[in-house]
Amino acid sequence: MRITAIIAFLLIAVTVLGAGCTEEGLPPQQGAGDPVLHDAVSGINGELESVRTSAGESARVLGEAGLTSAAGKEAVRQAMLNHPYAESALVITKDGTVAMAVPENYAGVVNSDLSAHPETERAVRERVPIVSEVFSLEEGYSGVAQSYPVFKEGGEYLGFVSIAYRPDALIDRVIAPLTNGTPYDAWVAQTDGRVIYDTTPEEIGRNLFSDPGYQSRGLQEAFTRIAAEPSGSLEYSFWDRNWERNVTKEAKWDTAGIDGAEWRIVVTRSMDTGEQQAAIRERTPAADAAEEMEAFVAGAALYAREHGRTDALAAFNNPDGEFVRDELYIFAYDMNGTVLALPFQQGFIGTNRSGVHDSSGVAYIDGMSRIAAEGGGSIYYVYPNPARGYAEELKLGYVLPVDETWFVGSGIYIPEVGTGFNTSVRETLVQRVKAARDFAQEHGREAACAAFNDLSGDFADGGAYVFAYGMDGTTLALPYQPEFVGTNRFGLEDRYGVRVTLLESAAAEAGGGFVYVTYYNPDTDLDGLKLCYVAPVDGEWFVGSGVYAGA
Repeated sequence: MRITAIIAFLLIAVTVLGAGCTEEGLPPQQGAGDPVLHDAVSGINGELESVRTSAGESARVLGEAGLTSAAGKEAVRQAMLNHPYAESALVITKDGTVAMAVPENYAGVVNSDLSAHPETERAVRERVPIVSEVFSLEEGYSGVAQSYPVFKEGGEYLGFVSIAYRPDALIDRVIAPLTNGTPYDAWVAQTDGRVIYDTTPEEIGRNLFSDPGYQSRGLQEAFTRIAAEPSGSLEYSFWDRNWERNVTKEAKWDTAGIDGAEWRIVVTRSMDTGEQQAAIRERTPAADAAEEMEAFVAGAALYAREHGRTDALAAFNNPDGEFVRDELYIFAYDMNGTVLALPFQQGFIGTNRSGVHDSSGVAYIDGMSRIAAEGGGSIYYVYPNPARGYAEELKLGYVLPVDETWFVGSGIYIPEVGTGFNTSVRETLVQRVKAARDFAQEHGREAACAAFNDLSGDFADGGAYVFAYGMDGTTLALPYQPEFVGTNRFGLEDRYGVRVTLLESAAAEAGGGFVYVTYYNPDTDLDGLKLCYVAPVDGEWFVGSGVYAGA
């Protein structure tokens, strides 16, 4: 089935971009941005201090019970659960050998010799709490390691415990509630220029001093000043959030960080409000909703095959061409997530957006790529709707492959379907799934799935139940639909054509993540929009749970 009567207005407007790249100008006006900046700095410091406290408690238990003790492992596991953005934790001896890894997904690094790693050398040498800069962790991803020394009673140094996380996940927990629905955006950088957070996710990971897009003299002068000065303010011009044109912004920055970290927190707002309103592109409502969208995308894919990639992309990128129709327009990406066509956001063309996520954490570009590789289909994501003051609204996208190297798609807003998955709701969901994953790793698949399928047990709590699937789509646990246990649901589509199990399996294979689906709610006996979080138990299967919109 497909949506049959969705009316959505799509306005492409100019608004604010997070990452600030500047031109010289007059001093900015003081005032409205200061409380946002103050709260951002204090909130980020609070998160860092909270991780330090958890690491310190783990270190205390490890010092008393031993670096490989069961009590120490449980303390580290609990520390991880205290911080939903935490990805992994290592306990490392004073000789630089990994003694323990949590969760079990990273058990393969135990006994690894990390003594030559700069972060290990620093932790062993300084023997104090440390917040590292971003680096490639032994666990296989880039992140920050926040470490705490372990001392035995009597003062003997044993090593250290290190909790690792992606800094953008920690920072977003603070920044998103401060900037969502406001004229403000924010970005955060290390003093070496590496962008570790941005409300425009495409900027994360770039370097202010070396990225080709930042090489104007004015930008480099401004970045040098921001990196050198702990606080300040200036004006600049850079792409708007839609990457459609340059706008003038004001920026104010301050510094957050503890235990060696020095993060520049920059809050921006556009100065071109009047011009923004004049630049809004009026679009008319679509009448046929999703069926029209799917036919539109199918026509674009056919056009691309018939006319070739170069001519097709030129046509798709023409905002006045045949592939812009009412609120619909065609976008195109290669299978690796690089933008090929975005008619109203052409500043993004050539940018790799793999890993970009929406406000609920759904990596929708990666999801589109996977769906296209599987032959095409639908996906949900939340996106600011310029027709409604850039309110975050659910969008239904549809993509089709042109060939094995690239795909085309389009999307429509569904404003009548609320989301409401705030930070607290999402973090509770993540903690529930990680606790289920830890249970499964401790007790094994058979015992864990029996517990997940037990309607009288702890894991079958109405709409908050835990489910489990094999990576191939085999149903392992589904307490309110036991008739599906043992069946393969890899091809399952929800009533709007979204490949539920495929997207969940893809998120699990990527190490865990969020997915939107429409699915049966045992609390209401009706289908409802559901935000799911999944986490791999190992390379063969995963666990997950969800929260329903409005729950």
